[in-house]
Amino acid sequence: MVACPKCGNKIPARKLLLPTRFDSSITCATCASKLQWKNKGTGSLIGGVGGGVGSGLGALFGIWWLQTGNVAYLGLIVGVIVAVFFAVWMALVKFTKFEPQSP
Repeated sequence: MVACPKCGNKIPARKLLLPTRFDSSITCATCASKLQWKNKGTGSLIGGVGGGVGSGLGALFGIWWLQTGNVAYLGLIVGVIVAVFFAVWMALVKFTKFEPQSP
């Protein structure tokens, strides 16, 4: 769980889905300070690996579905996408660090 470095209160995990490479700041709900993503490289690495794994497995199951016509592979594609999404989200919650934004 990510905590605000200024007041120490925990930041909800759903707020970690909002920062992007171009706007990497979030606002603490308690002290209203703007927090900037400290380790953008780690977030990019986690997202890149998650996207690569998800797309690779999705493509593999898609090819198998096209070859066999078995609808179970479509369910596996959806399951893999959901599982990779939550795995990346939890990795971001674990490894993301924020610092107060400089003016």
